[in-house]
Amino acid sequence: MVPNLANNRKKHLMLEFSKNKIEQAWEEIKKAKSITLLTHFKPDGDGISACAAISHICKRLSKNIETIYPSNAEFEIKRSPANILVNKHNQIPELIIMCDTANYERLYFPKEFELIKSINIDHHISNTINSTYNFVDPDASSTCEILYKLIKEWNTDLIDKYIAETLLFGILYDSQVFHTQATTSETLKVSAELISHGANLFELKTELLSQKTTSIISLWGTVLKNIQVSPKKTAVWAKITQQELKKHNATLKCLIGFNNFLSELSGIDITLLFYETANGQTKVSLRSKKADVNLLASRFGGGGHTNASGILSDKPIDELISEITTLL
Repeated sequence: MVPNLANNRKKHLMLEFSKNKIEQAWEEIKKAKSITLLTHFKPDGDGISACAAISHICKRLSKNIETIYPSNAEFEIKRSPANILVNKHNQIPELIIMCDTANYERLYFPKEFELIKSINIDHHISNTINSTYNFVDPDASSTCEILYKLIKEWNTDLIDKYIAETLLFGILYDSQVFHTQATTSETLKVSAELISHGANLFELKTELLSQKTTSIISLWGTVLKNIQVSPKKTAVWAKITQQELKKHNATLKCLIGFNNFLSELSGIDITLLFYETANGQTKVSLRSKKADVNLLASRFGGGGHTNASGILSDKPIDELISEITTLL
């Protein structure tokens, strides 16, 4: 059961980042003996990294930690949280911390969790979660950027090399290595501080982007052969099917950076990547230089940010491509 909070978005845009709220949230973390971490359906590099950083801190504080994904992660990353469960829970925690998730529908959130105190850390402008403590900043590049600022206020000594690497990886993932418009001077400042705490920017960037094999390059070639351009030549889109992934012995991780590549086309504002998931759904990654792709995504049940959003649909890939590109 999910609380009806569709009209509560304005609460999150107020950004309750007062020192008092931050201190109260930290006291809740220190007080709780059991903590459950949540992130969104098909968790990505930012959500996983945020949970991993909090998990690392909670382990140092001797907490009973459980991390719940609503579904399996799209790919494995080097630094993951402790005690991961998929779509189930084994404990009723004293505190819940939700990371990088815009709404309850994208979380594993059973009725038993509804009255438990919670902390909401996120950067989606479409966030409608109403927690005990809401740290939502739509101007941040990533949830990991926000989390770093919170940890600095909680206890700077908590930021060891592992935390620095984990948070910087999350920032690099969601900012696409400082490529998105959400990258600000604050993003670069936070990243520089994480580097000073021991994170190696070159190694983390390489870990994220520079692991392409000949099969991956071949996959990209297949997708590029079939790209489509809108009549006004301001948008471009591509699709990838499960059959094509299997043919190239590839996974969805192989598509990291592909939208960046498309966005380099001259005169193109919007890029869309449509791909089939293993369970037959269609996922869409939308990017733009100027247009509000969050507005477009919201018409199909998706959302995210002005210049970077996503859609997950039960519609067949070709049907969804037709509906979305018609609106372009």
